[in-house]
Amino acid sequence: MLKLSFLNVLFSIFLVPLMMQCEDGRGGPCDTYTRYASEENLCELLPAKSGYNQGETVTFKFTIKSKLSLNGAQADIYQETKSDSGLLIINLYELFKDNTITFNKGQKIDDNKFKAVYNTATDSYELEINIKLNRSGIYSFDSVATFQDRDYNDENCMFIAVTTNIKGINPDDGRTEFVVN
Repeated sequence: MLKLSFLNVLFSIFLVPLMMQCEDGRGGPCDTYTRYASEENLCELLPAKSGYNQGETVTFKFTIKSKLSLNGAQADIYQETKSDSGLLIINLYELFKDNTITFNKGQKIDDNKFKAVYNTATDSYELEINIKLNRSGIYSFDSVATFQDRDYNDENCMFIAVTTNIKGINPDDGRTEFVVN
């Protein structure tokens, strides 16, 4: 009786965590093979100024080369994922509020998620948005952005997350700020 209880406890300790990983008992492939990097100034607000006039148009641009270095190892996002788009996560609500928005490249998925599209001519993922500044006042918003791309099947995983910022941020608090008169 004691041996049976000991075996039950032993199996519970080792088998239960394994069975909880996935429905079929295996861990998710992207849980193990995730890669992260940080690269500055992949986003820009053009023209870059501290003040604009009401009615002026600015362009938000994001560009990341498909080939990049991740912790010293070379990676090619497009060749590994074969994905023609990636996800840019950035909060641009303050920039968009009460303004006229036009997407030149890419599209909005929801309030803080945007689809950056792969451009074969430049071998880059790109997002380009024109913003007509209808609202006057002070604009202040967080400059941190994350680009993600993933592709996985039962055996392989490709997941890249690149943290970046908007070029020309305020170094004191990591925000992009300007005034519209």
